[in-house]
Amino acid sequence: MPLLSGKRKPVACKLLVQVEFYMNENTFKERLKLFFIKNQRSSLRIRLFNFSLKLLSCLLYIIRGNIWEQILRIPFILEIINAVPFIISIFWPSLRNLFVPVFLNCWLAKHALENMIVSIEVKIMMRTFMSHLKDLSLIHICFFSICGIQHLERIGKKLNLFDSLYFCIVTFSTVGFGDVTPETWSSKLFVVAMICVALVVLPIQFEQLAYLWMERQKSGGNYSRHRAQTEKHVVLCVSSLKIDLLMDFLNEFYAHPRLQDYYVVILCPTEMDVQVRRVLQIPMWSQRVIYLQGSALKDQDLLRAKMDDAEACFILSSRCEVDRTSSDHQTILRAWAVKDFAPNCPLYVQILKPENKFHIKFADHVVCEEEFKYAMLALNCICPATSTLITLLVHTSRGQ
Repeated sequence: MPLLSGKRKPVACKLLVQVEFYMNENTFKERLKLFFIKNQRSSLRIRLFNFSLKLLSCLLYIIRGNIWEQILRIPFILEIINAVPFIISIFWPSLRNLFVPVFLNCWLAKHALENMIVSIEVKIMMRTFMSHLKDLSLIHICFFSICGIQHLERIGKKLNLFDSLYFCIVTFSTVGFGDVTPETWSSKLFVVAMICVALVVLPIQFEQLAYLWMERQKSGGNYSRHRAQTEKHVVLCVSSLKIDLLMDFLNEFYAHPRLQDYYVVILCPTEMDVQVRRVLQIPMWSQRVIYLQGSALKDQDLLRAKMDDAEACFILSSRCEVDRTSSDHQTILRAWAVKDFAPNCPLYVQILKPENKFHIKFADHVVCEEEFKYAMLALNCICPATSTLITLLVHTSRGQ
């Protein structure tokens, strides 16, 4: 009996444990535990899914900063509009007669031109010319309008390219003869949009074209002989024009009341930089200063500046020159060329090193920067503050 009773007790305990286990599995918590942890097949799927989410989140973290920026860019959208129909027509022959607006590539060409100008180092003159050209969207707007009207009117009266050109010119010029009109609602809506754009953009573009043409005329044009004989002008010859050199000369030159009616013709072999261009656009200077791109070493450029009729010629050097000896050599050559071309023209020359004054003894006035600087230091040793006094007197002189 003790043996039998001892065997029955474990069986009862086992039955009680099994019953309790199966009863607890009916709860929601135990079912989730069984599905996600105890069942090996389902738990492996969950782990793989969790791993995929983590991997996808890492990929999105890497590309999230650039992918939307690339997709939402206008050049990318234009590439899709132009390229996708051609790709689809390869696999779907019935769409090979689809008319694709390939003329939108004009804006892609403009974008490629801008990138080429930024990335490629070219000559100064070509880079400046192309930088002006890339800002002038007049050609792109006209081409886009002409091709857009022709594209949208293919379901209407089917305008040819010449009629579209005629319609855009008549519309943009606000003449409006009315002999060619759009028929479809899409083309009418397109014309309304293009007129609104043209009223805003075209005046700005024409103004830029006019200013660019005037600047090109000044850089490559002449100071007329009639103006040289009826007006007083001086010529400023420099190797490279910086904003500090230009402003110092103009402020000191026009500080004298007798020089207010004089014109300043700048003769410089390099293209104007952005700062100088902005200063010369100010009305106070644009009416007095004329910029000619040329070299004082060439007789044809001196003739363009009317050096023989000038009241004076100033040959200046920048104080910030690294190679001061080379700068003096260029100044000496320019002084020789000017003296040979116009011997009666008063010559004012700025030299940097005192040993080079010997080569320009023929000049009417020679100012040596280092010599003047050392003289001021010597005067300061004898009488302190002499350099400050002389500087204030020079900068406040009004010719009295």
